[in-house]
Amino acid sequence: MDTVSAYEVPGLIAWAARYLEENGVIKPRLNAEHLLAHCTGRSRTELYAYPDRPVSTREKEDYAAAVWRRAAHEPLQYIIGLKGFRYLELAVDRRTLIPRPETEMLVERAVQIVRATPGHPVVVDVGTGSGCIALSLARECPAAIVHATEISADALAVARANALRLELDGVVSFHLGDLLDALSEELSEKIDLIISNPPYIREADFPSLPPEVREHEPYSALVAGPAGTEVHLRLMHLAPRWLAPGGRLLMEGGDDQVHGLSREAVELGYEAVEVHPDLNGRYRMVEMRLGAA
Repeated sequence: MDTVSAYEVPGLIAWAARYLEENGVIKPRLNAEHLLAHCTGRSRTELYAYPDRPVSTREKEDYAAAVWRRAAHEPLQYIIGLKGFRYLELAVDRRTLIPRPETEMLVERAVQIVRATPGHPVVVDVGTGSGCIALSLARECPAAIVHATEISADALAVARANALRLELDGVVSFHLGDLLDALSEELSEKIDLIISNPPYIREADFPSLPPEVREHEPYSALVAGPAGTEVHLRLMHLAPRWLAPGGRLLMEGGDDQVHGLSREAVELGYEAVEVHPDLNGRYRMVEMRLGAA
């Protein structure tokens, strides 16, 4: 780093990309660009459009520290502190999972359901984490009444902060507690959609996860138990007490889990059980509906 001029943007990026690649970081140049943009307050386009624009000594020091953190496999999103999700930019840190593209597809299906429901549909996001699902639904479906539950007080603080910065504070009602037990009894049999991206990693699979995930993201938000479907099954058993007639439960899961969950849903008496693929064609969502009254 000492041999790189503080005023050479291409040189800084080249140095960081080499260092990140040597430390096994996937897409090292892209990471190097994002980190320099973050540390200088510029866009990636600006970095290349104005490569001779000076980089201050402080910015260079911040960049080196950020690159070293990324080389230690701390997720890029935690270093930058932000993650884009659908139409939102969310603050994220180690208290919550980093929202994934697969979950954007879960929200896409939820938006379709909510917009097809007349009146002011009641929606509950279970295990909200950063708030990505609940806040997206509140922004994209303004007629909906949106609730979010979370067992982790730390994660719920992140979701509340995101609601505030996105000017959705007061639009989403947040509840601290386990799954649906966090809700008021007044919502019993009144919810039109329960949506969740619950933990679904098997305990035995945790050691094989990438270090970015294994060493930095919250274990309790990743690992469900020996089978990986423990939380899904709990929700499937709890939901009928809370759903309105014809209400739906929509969950994300592993591509080797959702078909088994759909069969379990049929045995539990749900109707119109479906599985949906993600953008890669892998079946990652299971949707089940209660019978109408």
